[in-house]
Amino acid sequence: MKKTLLFLSFVALAGALTAQNIEFRMGEKTNKKAYQASMIQIAEGMQEGQLLVVEPELKAVVVGGYTSNSVKALKVRLCDMEWQDVKSVTLPNTKKYGIEETFRSGDRLHAVISSDADKKLSVRHINVDVQSLEVVDDQLLVDESVEKSDEYYVWTVCSPDGQYHGVIYAVWGKKGSRAGAMLFDRDMTKLWERSLAYSDIFNVLVTNTGTIVTMRMGMVEDNEDITAFRVQMVNAEGEQHGEYILDADVSDVALLNADGQRVLAVALEGKGGYGILRFGALGNRQYTGLWGLVFDLAQQKITVANRHPFTDDELLTLNNEDAGAKVNDRSIYFVRKVDDCTTPQGGAALYQHAWRVETRNQRGMSVSETVHSQGILVVQANMNGELTINRLPQNNQNAGWPDVGADLLAHGGKLYVVTNESKEESDEYTPDKHAKRSKSLLLANMAVAVYWFTPDGQGAKKVVERERKALLKTPLFAGTADRFYFLTTGGLTPHISMLKLPSER
Repeated sequence: MKKTLLFLSFVALAGALTAQNIEFRMGEKTNKKAYQASMIQIAEGMQEGQLLVVEPELKAVVVGGYTSNSVKALKVRLCDMEWQDVKSVTLPNTKKYGIEETFRSGDRLHAVISSDADKKLSVRHINVDVQSLEVVDDQLLVDESVEKSDEYYVWTVCSPDGQYHGVIYAVWGKKGSRAGAMLFDRDMTKLWERSLAYSDIFNVLVTNTGTIVTMRMGMVEDNEDITAFRVQMVNAEGEQHGEYILDADVSDVALLNADGQRVLAVALEGKGGYGILRFGALGNRQYTGLWGLVFDLAQQKITVANRHPFTDDELLTLNNEDAGAKVNDRSIYFVRKVDDCTTPQGGAALYQHAWRVETRNQRGMSVSETVHSQGILVVQANMNGELTINRLPQNNQNAGWPDVGADLLAHGGKLYVVTNESKEESDEYTPDKHAKRSKSLLLANMAVAVYWFTPDGQGAKKVVERERKALLKTPLFAGTADRFYFLTTGGLTPHISMLKLPSER
């Protein structure tokens, strides 16, 4: 009787959540010159129905994929969802620049762009008048010399409430390593700038209190069963940093939140080599579970190390099998972090089972590629490192690696996951059932589905687009009035799409 009551209450909640209005709109026309949709960013204009799009003008044909070296210039356009321009301008001196972040504040459009041309790591902030699209200001934020053998990276991160923007850079080379961090307010006025103690950075976040946190994870020399972390926290008052050892073999860390001097993270547990699938290597690492971690910079130790071995049903979901089936192996290959975000309770991350299959000819040359994306674990963590895990079955297949497998965001007191799936799926959240796949061999499952979860793990969903092919090509860019904008495609060129989510109530 207890199970029946729980099931009925869950269905009632799911029905109530589904009853909330979720709007989806996809433009009819595509951008015929948008050869690489993932390089485009969108902000909402000041007038209803108008958007500000920052996009690269690219070389039409490029061997080996589009990069910043393919950019002839960056362009700002004021247009509607059908790509119909009210006005457009080309930003000066933007050849070989990529777009790091774009957002609007009042009557100004702010764009942070970067380039590594001419042995220089350059980061600029361009301030554009929304009405005239004239450049009001153009500031050089980073100007670092780099050698051919150097490695370098730029991060632009916004705080969850949109009040702060962080720009962080790091350079690693034979002649030394260096890193710096800058914090700006919502109008891109610089609040402070500091050098960082650690230059080996791989994860960055900005908190609602204006603190920048970075993390680096690596193996301990001669002991692959131990993981080392470097964590640093910097704000207007100063900086703190420390090195931490976890007696476990973990990878794919998600840096989620910071509260005072405590830092929250989630990581994948595994064993064996590090197969970084998204970089093209098929490794032999086997994944066995998750860890919720809390680092205390005041005490200089890990105060929470909460291990969660994968359950049978979680392993079955990752393999897109029905719950209750027999589990023969307690580990799984080819799991990757898809996305993560900060939440009011702590944070959340998506971990997915995905792999690539290549077909080669007799000469060993690759002639085709198919990427398979199966089940997702939706992992929520509170500031005590306690995990709440939801299962999200998937069974997608694409001709190449998708730009966005699933996008994760916190909104209105809930956690949302926007992803693609089969148009044959229902509006019922059924984590115990395997996901369907269309008969298409190259671009399967291109309907758009929205899932949402409460902090205690109760879930619901809605398929918002079934008939038109709408493969996600960018993450969601926040607008006003609960609206989010992103690019979708059913072919080579993208449509502008809009999703309106319910407010908290």
